[in-house]
Amino acid sequence: MTINIWHVGNWCIHTGNEYIESPFLSAKKNVEVLNYGQPFVDAIRRIPSAEVISQPSWELYNSSPEQFEQRLAWADVIVFGDVETKCLMLHPDFFNRAKWDDGYVTFPDRFNILRRWVEDGGHFHMHGGWYSFSGQQGKGGWGRSLFADVLPVECLETDDLLESTEAFATRVNLPEHPMVQGIDFSTLPPLLGFNESRPRADCEAIVDIEFAGKWYPLLAARKFGRGKVTAWTTGASPHWGINFVRWPLYDQFWQQVFD
Repeated sequence: MTINIWHVGNWCIHTGNEYIESPFLSAKKNVEVLNYGQPFVDAIRRIPSAEVISQPSWELYNSSPEQFEQRLAWADVIVFGDVETKCLMLHPDFFNRAKWDDGYVTFPDRFNILRRWVEDGGHFHMHGGWYSFSGQQGKGGWGRSLFADVLPVECLETDDLLESTEAFATRVNLPEHPMVQGIDFSTLPPLLGFNESRPRADCEAIVDIEFAGKWYPLLAARKFGRGKVTAWTTGASPHWGINFVRWPLYDQFWQQVFD
């Protein structure tokens, strides 16, 4: 049986150093488009019979309502990482003045579409990051979205980043859960940050992470309708996950989460 996984986010465009050699002219040397989520994508592609599409968030932003619904019709699993809500909320046509005189400007709400997709049996997963959950200075925006109550954790109303250059302690609350069974979390490499959140009353708080003497969800899951929603509140790629991607159990962990 094929499992179709749609991964969005964790891509970045790097522009090189700026060279100013004249009072009138300057140049940027080198441009790279990088998928920082490539280790994650490689891991889930090793799931037997998995088909994976990985796209940057700007392609999600530019997708038409028809393209969005076609992708949802294809996907069994959707993974967002560092995808702020504006990528779903705003469409480029909202800023196309040529269309302003054609009547009211509206689009099907993608949060409601995504909500119905989960209710119908889809698996939605969110990685942590500066634009996930509430995110840096609230820029993620998920706690203020129409999808907020679908997530297995409650988002803060403000900045939710908790970071350190040292390792955080973790604890496994449900060691027999299929997502973590047989995985030794005592070998987990140092994680450099995560999004602070609160577990919902009906969620499975599978793994917690400690900061300043308090414990917060690290891996959480809940059922929603006929579907499932999971959250990994740290990064699955650099920079928070720069050590995590080197974990010998990295592939096994993600395969158990999604397979």
